[in-house]
Amino acid sequence: MTMGNATVVRRAVERIWNRGDLTLADHLFDPAYVNHGGLIPDLVHGPEAIKMSVALYRTAFPDLYITIDRLVSDGDMVDLDWEAHTSSVAHSLYAEHSGQEETLTGTTCSRLCNGQIVESWMTWDREGTLGRLAPETELRRNPGANVFCARPDGGQGDPKRDG
Repeated sequence: MTMGNATVVRRAVERIWNRGDLTLADHLFDPAYVNHGGLIPDLVHGPEAIKMSVALYRTAFPDLYITIDRLVSDGDMVDLDWEAHTSSVAHSLYAEHSGQEETLTGTTCSRLCNGQIVESWMTWDREGTLGRLAPETELRRNPGANVFCARPDGGQGDPKRDG
């Protein structure tokens, strides 16, 4: 029995990101997978990209937990609205943030094929988040830098709605 596309995306969030089950990435992500809007978009492909990202984030934010606010499947596309939560002292560069819960909201639009995630486009408040972690970064001085990710066709935003 095959899983529905929304179920695949839900399992990726709940099992890989929230529980750290990295081996599941080999099953849920296509070998040619690419994320067009991560912290370092389009750099690493395939399930290894997910494994590296999860390991990086879970090391930096040991209590990271992602909640699913909305999950909608439309053909081969799945839209996910999410919130990432952490209260880890380790993530803060500044004492005034230590111990406070941080929440990051975002949207991920994924394209699936044959029960695997092939590519995704992520939208999140990169400037605001990096500004909270390191207030004097170049991104902080350059408002609007990469708030939306670029799609392969040169557009921005949600590929299903805009493309």
